[in-house]
Formats: sequence, structure tokens, C-alpha cells
Amino acid sequence: MERDDPAVADHREDPILTALRRIASVVDGPPDTVLDAARAAFLTRDLDAEIAALTADSRAADETAYEPARAEDPAQGQWLLSFQGGGLHIDLEIDDERDDMRLLGQLSGPPVRECVLYAERGPVRVDLDGLGRFIVDGLTHGPVRLQCELADGRRITTTWVRV
Repeated sequence: MERDDPAVADHREDPILTALRRIASVVDGPPDTVLDAARAAFLTRDLDAEIAALTADSRAADETAYEPARAEDPAQGQWLLSFQGGGLHIDLEIDDERDDMRLLGQLSGPPVRECVLYAERGPVRVDLDGLGRFIVDGLTHGPVRLQCELADGRRITTTWVRV
């Protein structure tokens, strides 16, 4: 087939298709939540941090699913997540029963110097008690992740989760 054959024409050069793509990107662009998540991921990236992978999710339908020990009714708004990475185990409980959300967490493993929760409202320093527990109130729905600096200087970061 020849390049001039309409069956093999390069449609990327078609001015009508170019105009239609431009219109579609303006009229039906990506949702604001996607843009917000992309901005947050880019602005808070840390290429030196080790990723703590999601290992358990009480709302999942796959092999990471597990039943919350304290939930009377799973539809009540509690969501449990577990992450592991760099020897650090991170357990999070998201309580979505009020106007805003509450995040309860517990860290176990190597000693942690400090943790920061990245959310839509910006980074929030997390105050850990002597047992590695913490509470963050006033969260809104959107992407969140936790980054912890260990006593030895390593940084462990959870994957982003949309709450």
C-alpha cells in the first residue's frame, strides 16, 4: 500500500481531527480530582523514599481484603488499611462517619523520627505517642499518603490512597 492510499493515511496530520482533539480537551477534559491527584503526586514526590506497599484493605475484593476486627457493620464508614516497607508496618483506620474524616494510625517496626501526612489540605506533621500511635482529624475526601522518617534517616512512604 502506498502512503497516499486513504486506508493507510496518517490521521495525526488531519486538521479536522486536530481541531476535534483540541475541542474535546477543553469541553471534556480530565476531572478535577484527577488533576488534583496528579499535582499532589508531583509536588510531594521523593525519589529517595522507599515505598510501603498496600498489603491489606478491608474494602478490597481481592487477596488484600480482610475483615475488620472491631467493625459491627462494614458499611458504617470504617476502612482499614495496612502497608509494609523497609521493615515498617503501618496500620491505618479511616473513620468516615462524621462530616469530616478521622485517621487513626499505628506504626510498628524500626524507630520512627517523624511522620508527615500528605493530603488535600497540605502536609500535616503527625504526633506519635510512645507506642507509635497517632490521630489526624479533619481530613476531607481526596488523595492521602503517609511519609515516615526512620531514626536511621531512611524515609518510607505509603502509596497514595483516595479516601
